[in-house]
Amino acid sequence: MKAVREIITPQSEDLIIKIPSEFKNKKIEVIIFPLYEENNHQMRRERLLKIYQESNGILPDGYKFNREEAHAR
Repeated sequence: MKAVREIITPQSEDLIIKIPSEFKNKKIEVIIFPLYEENNHQMRRERLLKIYQESNGILPDGYKFNREEAHAR
């Protein structure tokens, strides 16, 4: 399945979408939602690198990863 994903910052309320030729005359789905900065890959990477650098890659004794807490952000 071919998919297209593009992240843009629109300057107006109008948007023209170019689709691949193989999508022509086919039913497609278009979803538009705000991309929160926390979801920005580069920002997450920088935040994680900072944590890693501050800890020197060593986790404290008794550290346990909390998946619920990680997804709450």
